[in-house]
Amino acid sequence: MRKNTKILVLILLFSSLALPFIPVMGQPKTAQDDKVVFRYGVQITPAGGDWDPVIRRASNADVTRMCSLEGFVKYPANWNGNYSQLEPMLATDWAFEYWPEELNSKGFVNGGGIKAVNLTLRENVTFHDGSQWNATVAKWNLDRIIIVSGNLTGNGDTRYYYDFWEEASDYADFYTSSWNMSSYIGKMPSYNGIVATNPLLNGTFPKYENITVLESGGPNGGGKIRINFNDWGSLSVWELLATNPQHYILMISMEAYADYWDKPIYGFGEDPAFPQDETFKHLVGTGPYIFDHWDAVAQTGKMVKNENYWNKNTLESVGWFEIDEIQFVLFTADADGTQARNLAMKTGAIDMSEDTSGFNFVYSEVMAQADITYYENPIGDYPFIMVLNCVNETEWKTNYDAGYVPYQPNGIPRLLRKAISYAFDYEGFIQTAYSGRATRMKSYLGNNNTYANYDIPMPYFNLTIAREAILAQYPTECAARNLNETSTDQDWQYVANNNPIYTIDFYWDVTSVQQVLEDYMGTALHNIGMAYYDDSSHELSSVWIQILYVPGGAFSAQVWPTTFAIAPNDIGHAHINAYFKYPGPYQVGWNLAFNYLDNVTDWIDQIYFSNRTTRQECYDNIGVTLQDYQYPWMWICQGDWGWVYRREWEVREFEFYIGMPRIVGDLTHIRWVGWEPTPPAIPGYSIYIMLSISLAASVGLIYVMMRKRK
Repeated sequence: MRKNTKILVLILLFSSLALPFIPVMGQPKTAQDDKVVFRYGVQITPAGGDWDPVIRRASNADVTRMCSLEGFVKYPANWNGNYSQLEPMLATDWAFEYWPEELNSKGFVNGGGIKAVNLTLRENVTFHDGSQWNATVAKWNLDRIIIVSGNLTGNGDTRYYYDFWEEASDYADFYTSSWNMSSYIGKMPSYNGIVATNPLLNGTFPKYENITVLESGGPNGGGKIRINFNDWGSLSVWELLATNPQHYILMISMEAYADYWDKPIYGFGEDPAFPQDETFKHLVGTGPYIFDHWDAVAQTGKMVKNENYWNKNTLESVGWFEIDEIQFVLFTADADGTQARNLAMKTGAIDMSEDTSGFNFVYSEVMAQADITYYENPIGDYPFIMVLNCVNETEWKTNYDAGYVPYQPNGIPRLLRKAISYAFDYEGFIQTAYSGRATRMKSYLGNNNTYANYDIPMPYFNLTIAREAILAQYPTECAARNLNETSTDQDWQYVANNNPIYTIDFYWDVTSVQQVLEDYMGTALHNIGMAYYDDSSHELSSVWIQILYVPGGAFSAQVWPTTFAIAPNDIGHAHINAYFKYPGPYQVGWNLAFNYLDNVTDWIDQIYFSNRTTRQECYDNIGVTLQDYQYPWMWICQGDWGWVYRREWEVREFEFYIGMPRIVGDLTHIRWVGWEPTPPAIPGYSIYIMLSISLAASVGLIYVMMRKRK
């Protein structure tokens, strides 16, 4: 009996010492099954998109491209043109040869042009079909870009011919004794001995003259190639070399797509216009994951780990490249899709998904859960802008009046554009439409661009400035309505509601952000005596599709919202031309370039032919002109965005390419670590009090035991 009592006392003693610590002891992390599966939530894109590098058409299925296809190099965030900062991928080394710096007829010296680049290709790389990466395959890929984009054999697709073919006459003022492509003017070009027959290519030249194999590569592939450029190449070279969703040059298997040397590949396996049997494989590249399927109807997609990936051992040796299978869970972009995705994240049905404008989580709702975390992208979302149509200030208006063009230009006067720009309550709109999760734009280039200059004036909410512009633009109309510098808010609003000075052709769509936009734009217009057509014909299901795809829509619409994709680093030449340069027939049909000023066009040309210092001066000149004189856009905001993911996963610090996290690009730097929540605290519980009580009890027990022993 005494022995049992002694054992009982010892149990009580050690229990009293251990109990205080039990509530704070962490539970062991649980591991997944042997196969590590990562579930990625993605929005379904209405248009399916195309992955083929020659005709790449944007869609959210692009996430599969970055896992399966690779280019020669990658570049870091806010890249400033320093080629030593490039990260080797399928090329391990590169050497540039530059055009001589010579005076052009414009009166400045061409600088920074790249004449050729020699690329040393990585050895021991295979495609998903087992074929080898070498110099012959690299040349085949680059030749294919020119042949298909120029439709040289009649089987191609000229969708992006202007990205790979340049108008020789456009650069007549910039040719020098060394760099001169004037021989192409008025002639049909050729490439690899194939003479173009498409009229679009008359007078153009391909961006690169040819690809030369310097070393074919040994038994392990690799080798060396030389790209000889026709164009100046100061900006287009990095587009050619770099792997990025916004650009096109990614390597595909020559063996898998041998029959497509002169024709494009459409869709991701779902395009009825591109019939294929079950043996046809999409996205056969060299990347870390192998494409399985993408089905927008079934709302699923899948990729599996490439066990033969060239960088597999290096990544695995430091604990990365762990995911065996990527499952894409697709969600519609409407309210039902938002609700379904919120629920999927909270319940663990998906592990990660993007939170961005037009595809937002209910931020406060998902972040209320302890097992969910958020990475805030330091680079803002695509800029949200309002187009203020300037087309009447061009020859397009003259040509319409003369009967040469079918669609009526319907631009609005410059001072009216200025007035609208200053009448809009930007901060109020951001608070209402974005719940404050957006930043006012401070530069026409976007807030994160390396050339953005925040010292250049940007329109802001100021009704005094706005009304001064209206009084200057419409003096007779204002006088007839008794409007002057002393008129009150009520006076201006009364005119807008009863006898407006002008009625604006303004369009918006049914999304929640643009519903708020309509309210704020309506208030802005009423505050300067203007009205707008508040009817169902101006509330569209999609402004982008209605304005840009309906013939003449971009000519007739006066005010409408959109977003644009501007890089935070050096802007590609094609992007500069599309957004800011005085446009040709193609661009004006899409109404992408809204300034229509010869001086802006001249500065853009100089950017292309200059070094970084001169580029900054030109970008500043453009900024002053657009932001403080021409007012072709209202630069509203850039939404905050990032990635919502579950704490069971560890994600390497994000690095960015044009707003795209690199680690999310190929998904190699995400791994399962498991996660258990900290147990909730017991009300009134204190470990220190419990420990003191336990120690006192222990001393008492020991004292009693010793007394009994005596």
